[in-house]
Amino acid sequence: MMRRTFLTCLTALCLHPTAHADPIPALYTQLAAHPAQRCLELDIDLTHGEAATFSAGTLSYPMRDKAVAEGWSWPEHTTADTDYYLYKYLPLATESEDRRTYEMEDKVGEPQLMTERWRYDYFFAFNNLNEFSTTDDDDAALLFSLPAGIDPASVGLRAEVCLSEPVTRESTTFWKATYGKPVDLTLKKRYLVGSLRALHVIAPENGQRLASLHARPDLHFSAKE
Repeated sequence: MMRRTFLTCLTALCLHPTAHADPIPALYTQLAAHPAQRCLELDIDLTHGEAATFSAGTLSYPMRDKAVAEGWSWPEHTTADTDYYLYKYLPLATESEDRRTYEMEDKVGEPQLMTERWRYDYFFAFNNLNEFSTTDDDDAALLFSLPAGIDPASVGLRAEVCLSEPVTRESTTFWKATYGKPVDLTLKKRYLVGSLRALHVIAPENGQRLASLHARPDLHFSAKE
């Protein structure tokens, strides 16, 4: 039986200097053109994927299914026991843009108007989840102890990260429009890459830190029977 992860949570009631971190699409464009190894703060998109849950004063942010499955993220040298999914991700932002429309007959005798749509999903990819929890527990979650009286529905999540070369990565997937789905969809997955240094539960209106988790190099548990 897997040993469930539990993290020591540090509560820090202090004011953060800014209410919002850098806008992600503009930041990615800047770093793709001019790579720079630097530390910065990123707001996490809590609407992407499995929702955070709250119980008995603890906010739980699931890391299940947040493995990066891109060729660049796999190890160069592998064995039979190699874990290919070294990187985990935190979702940052999504943008969608409709481009031209055109007429096509995917079903004989029924011409349709098709739309070209481009979607950009932004993530932070990191390979040091073991400094926050165990990577061999499929139910691993990041746990934050919130102060009394905090409404969990009104909080945000912010990451402190340090980027490393190459600081950006990108993949492209394309789906052709069909009769049932009349949209040409081009999906761009864009990653900022580095190490995760801390995560903070914040009040979005002023950036106040309500609870924090910090990287601990000595934190590691193994699966046990």
